[in-house]
Amino acid sequence: MQRAAHVAIALLAIVPLGASRATAAGVLPATPMLPPMIVTVAAASDVPASLVSMTLAETEAIWRRAGFTFIWQRVSLDAWPLDTPPRPASLRVVIGRNQRTAADGTLPLGWIVFDDVTTPEQEVYVSYASAVRFLDTAGSAVGPIHSMPRLQRETLMARAMGRVLAHEIGHYLLASKAHSAHGLMKAVQTAVELFSPDRTRFIVEPSQMTAVAARVASLQPAVPAAVPMVTPRYRGGVQ
Repeated sequence: MQRAAHVAIALLAIVPLGASRATAAGVLPATPMLPPMIVTVAAASDVPASLVSMTLAETEAIWRRAGFTFIWQRVSLDAWPLDTPPRPASLRVVIGRNQRTAADGTLPLGWIVFDDVTTPEQEVYVSYASAVRFLDTAGSAVGPIHSMPRLQRETLMARAMGRVLAHEIGHYLLASKAHSAHGLMKAVQTAVELFSPDRTRFIVEPSQMTAVAARVASLQPAVPAAVPMVTPRYRGGVQ
């Protein structure tokens, strides 16, 4: 099994952004109409339902600008059989307390496993525990943490978790572990970028949407060829 692709979160590493003004100012150029992707979302029981809702809304907002949408189907992680394979042309998302440590010392908030270089598994993991830890160490970017009202904390966490989820879904839709220099698929995102109310730094590039359109088309089940209509007849006779 190949190493998982993940957003490597670095509190101190600031990476210059290169998104063009035209792209950042509005919706991306029109892309072919794509069918929505069905995504099953299983969250641990201690993850607030309101946080899950805001996380999915953040992910949806990022991809909607690029012309792609989702049908979210939420289930309980405690009652969900994880050994059940996902349906074709669908994805599942787990929001739980598992954590990973990156080799470079950065903090992965989410990941997707690849079976090989171009074959992602149909599951994305978002770490609620890592998101809590990340927010608790981001006071210099967002202000005093422990005096914040619960809703403010959840709003900040939902931004970060939703953007991480959007990034990992990008790996799945692009069928690639590669990262870009800027935009949604940038490898390293800072606390300022993840917690900011401005999501224009998380742009899906037009060239990436072209690849996504081809990938989504390839995931759709084949439509059987039409069977020609035949009028039933019987002709009697002997040879």
